[in-house]
Amino acid sequence: MRKKFIFAAALCLTTLSLTDNINAAVQITQEVQQDGRTIRGTVIDNTGEPVIGANVTIKGTTNGVITDIDGNFILNNAKGTLVVSFVGYKTQEIPITNKTTINVTLQEDSELLDEVVVVGYGTQKKASLTSAITQIKGEEAFANKGISNATVALQGEVPGLVITRTSSRPGSENAAMKIRGDISINGNSSPLIIIDGMSGSLDELNAMNPNDIENISVLKDASAAIYGARSAAGVVLVTTKRGKKGKAQIAYSGSISRTTNGIQPPLTDNRQWLDMFFEAQYWDANYGTPGMLDPRQTYQNVNYWILGGGKATAWNPETGKWEDDPTIIDPNTGAIMSYGGSNLFDALRAGKVVTIADGSKIKRWDPNVYMEDYLYGQATSHKHTVTISGADDKFNYYASLGFSDSQSQLKVADDGEKKYSARLNADYQANELLKFSTSMAYEKRDISTPSTDVGTGWMDPWLWPILNMNGDPYDTFSGSRNPIGGLLYGGRIDNSLTTFRGDMKITLDLSKWVKGLSLVASGNYKLAQRNKTEVKNEVTYYDWIGTVNGSKNGPGSLNESVEKWENVTLGGFANYERTFANVHSISAMIGMTAEQETSKKVVAARNMGPMYPGSGLTDLNVWITGDNNTAEGGQGSWGFVSYMGRLNYIYDDKYSVEVLGRRDGSSKLDKSQRWQNFYSVSGFWRLSRENFLKDIPWLSDLKVRYNYGKTGSVEGISNYERFSEIKTGTALFGITPTQHTSLWVDGMRSADRTWETLNSHNIGMDVAVLNNRLRATMEYFIKTNDGMFITTSYPAVLGAGAPKLNDGKLRAKGWEIALNWNDQIGQVKYNIGGSLSDAWTKLLTLPNNEEIPQPGYNSKRLVGKPLNAIYVYQTDGLFQTQEEVDAFYEMFYWNADHTGPKAGNILPAPSETNLERLRPGARRYVDLDGDGAITNKDIYYAGETSPRLTFGFKAGLEWKGIDVSAFFQGVGKQVILRGGSVYAPFVVNYVRQNYTFMGKTWAPDHTNAEYPILSRNQNFNKFNYNNIDASVQKNRYIRLKSLVVGYSLPKQWIAKAGLNKLRVYFSGDDLWEWTKIKDGYDPENGEGGNTTFPFSRLLTFGIDVTF
Repeated sequence: MRKKFIFAAALCLTTLSLTDNINAAVQITQEVQQDGRTIRGTVIDNTGEPVIGANVTIKGTTNGVITDIDGNFILNNAKGTLVVSFVGYKTQEIPITNKTTINVTLQEDSELLDEVVVVGYGTQKKASLTSAITQIKGEEAFANKGISNATVALQGEVPGLVITRTSSRPGSENAAMKIRGDISINGNSSPLIIIDGMSGSLDELNAMNPNDIENISVLKDASAAIYGARSAAGVVLVTTKRGKKGKAQIAYSGSISRTTNGIQPPLTDNRQWLDMFFEAQYWDANYGTPGMLDPRQTYQNVNYWILGGGKATAWNPETGKWEDDPTIIDPNTGAIMSYGGSNLFDALRAGKVVTIADGSKIKRWDPNVYMEDYLYGQATSHKHTVTISGADDKFNYYASLGFSDSQSQLKVADDGEKKYSARLNADYQANELLKFSTSMAYEKRDISTPSTDVGTGWMDPWLWPILNMNGDPYDTFSGSRNPIGGLLYGGRIDNSLTTFRGDMKITLDLSKWVKGLSLVASGNYKLAQRNKTEVKNEVTYYDWIGTVNGSKNGPGSLNESVEKWENVTLGGFANYERTFANVHSISAMIGMTAEQETSKKVVAARNMGPMYPGSGLTDLNVWITGDNNTAEGGQGSWGFVSYMGRLNYIYDDKYSVEVLGRRDGSSKLDKSQRWQNFYSVSGFWRLSRENFLKDIPWLSDLKVRYNYGKTGSVEGISNYERFSEIKTGTALFGITPTQHTSLWVDGMRSADRTWETLNSHNIGMDVAVLNNRLRATMEYFIKTNDGMFITTSYPAVLGAGAPKLNDGKLRAKGWEIALNWNDQIGQVKYNIGGSLSDAWTKLLTLPNNEEIPQPGYNSKRLVGKPLNAIYVYQTDGLFQTQEEVDAFYEMFYWNADHTGPKAGNILPAPSETNLERLRPGARRYVDLDGDGAITNKDIYYAGETSPRLTFGFKAGLEWKGIDVSAFFQGVGKQVILRGGSVYAPFVVNYVRQNYTFMGKTWAPDHTNAEYPILSRNQNFNKFNYNNIDASVQKNRYIRLKSLVVGYSLPKQWIAKAGLNKLRVYFSGDDLWEWTKIKDGYDPENGEGGNTTFPFSRLLTFGIDVTF
């Protein structure tokens, strides 16, 4: 029954995929050879089981069949070489010669069983892992993507590795990385990054050429303890490529991409904004101060703002003169005058262009101008990598050169990043004893942007020209609200990070004397330097006809900074690996490392403008010396000394136990607390090799794992925080107070503070069935930070700030599951896989714990709640009548004698002259604790902002050189409490409003509205939208991260040109998304509301060539 089911499934998939080409167990002949013969045979595996659906073809042709339910095949017109292949087995080639019957036994592909995974200070077979370590190949994570940032490209690829970003602007993605959630209240939850054995940073990973990366291993449990003091948040091991055995190969990989806009917040157009503005002003007039009921007052206020307080004169096309125009409001008198039956406000609402005179200046209004059309467009990016690699018995080498140029959608000025890279990795086997290995890398990342950012320009109600009639920047509010001038002429910020890494390793193989023993000496050196130059030029703004109207950034400034880091790491290791009696495998490592990093920073600035305006010179010496010059700097260093060891024992590939430990000493801590021990104990039991399971034919592997250990962190401690700093100043002293020089200690320090330590438990299971075609990994973990750094409150009489102590406790729990199916039907290879993971935190101990939180995001952290919690007020709809409002005030506002508000009250005063007061259409808050008042005690926990239920899903297939793959990524659980300028109507008045609210706000004739009544009173709006349940959004989304369609030309086509490989492809990144976010922001934007750059979509054409 099982065979019939598998065969039926294979038959269905075959029919769907290859309707015109393949019928199960039936010969498919597209290329008839007249002198061929009929071949019969059976394909079995090494246990004697028939292999169903194995692909049997004639080499170099499309003549082929697949095996039937019993593993049998019949192939007509057979001549040459028979090729038999199936997923999970080694492909076999058999010359046909005069044979008519060929039976084939397929052997399991040892690459699946012997796949090597990089672990701390070594490698292990994947099948022998006892810990939660996930490795992803660089080809899987980075190939064919237009994205040149390795961190962003990893998003969704590894279960438990959560990568977030708040922008897709090249060089400014603000990417963050966490493994299994937060570990500390101090925010130091980023993992340690190791690049080819040397500690690195997220900036260095971002600067790398992704094409140079061979694989990335993520240490998620206490196996990270081998890295000691910086292992608490997990470890990411980056391994770069080395040469593979064979003749020299030269390869080129290049692509060109087109960037377009993705999701943008849906803002109103200018006329819609004018409508909302008028309605808000009208309702304020009707519910505000008595006497403000005339809607003409609204016109007056709006017109006065639009006119900027200027005299209302206009161009008269009939007389050809600038004169007083009775069609415009005069803000000096408040008189309403008509403009074709309307006023300026209505003229702009009608889309009319208006030009007037304001004294000697000419002003112009145009409601048909949209800033986005000037700011954003499409951009072209490209990247290129050239490599040469190869290896023989003695020498192994890999060399590469890379360049990428990634540009943002900003079209008025250059904005993006350029990356340059060069790498040489080599190994030389001098003799049977001695081997030399080296890796050298140079990477440079240049980020260049205008010194004037977009600012509020993208959200302003743009009623003016961008440029005047001469093409110069038009003045609005003295240029402060027109970013175009600054973007074009205001100067630039050039930020460059240059990194050189070099390491040398000498391996001495002593197996000649002690079998399995080797010694390794290593030395690593890293030099990183960041140079930043920020030039701000004075920008002149003009009126419509070219009269100077003001300036910005005057008189200009120049800031330069240089920051340099040097890191030296020396290490020595002894490795031992041996198998006894074919069942006892032992591997051991002991080692010692010493690491020191020094840093230095210098900053200088001049703020009086350049000596030679317009010269483009950006040297400090050619800027005017003035009173605002600054020069400052600093330097620091830290060091670690570490001793580590690991012992691993495996019995018959069935049972395993591993013990590892590390002792670290850190310069950041007081001598009494400087040293700490870290360790991990883990093991596995392979049930599939037990007698009661090993004969189950469909079970390929079943292994359970457990890991326990302690990891640590000093990331919350600065280099010299153990010392108090004495500062100077002046203070009043004496009977007759006079100023005296004073000294004070900036804060207290504690010699008892030590490492943050995490105790971790991880239980996992690895399952493979159906001849390894379906593989699954499941993990459950608990990790507890028992010594979290917390600032303890002391009485103010102490006279100094209290030190951080190890007095907090935080626990994180979670789970992960990953599934992957690989199979082949005929000539179609396909794979489907995905992962889902979750992690959540809970504060267990906090000194001076607050019982009552404050509303908002992370305003107060409470024991028993997650680390990144949101607390909000509960509401119950909108008031419909003034009687409801009055009754609410009577019940919840007034104290017992009606002389004032109740204690702790947060409601606005009910005065008739107070525009902040409640009115029909306002939110009704709920007295959650039932004490008869609306206070901070009425807030409740509404969720956490950390992404949860993160997932990735991918599918791909290959057929006759054609490959198609798709990858989806997303978040299943997260809450957002939006901030910024447009999260609610008119929390900032003179910006365009979010279209989400257009036509959905309360009015007397629209009482079933979703949102409160419009108002221009900012405090009233904040009361109706800030920190309430109705403003909490559930951020669930799924995004098509990448879609790739490629074609590899057949080798027989390209061989004559001396090519080994020629592949072309089209790909798209971030092409589509579905989201539950209601206000139109990109789901990855986070809580911020003032995002100036829309997320982008990327369309790429690429080519890969190997000679």
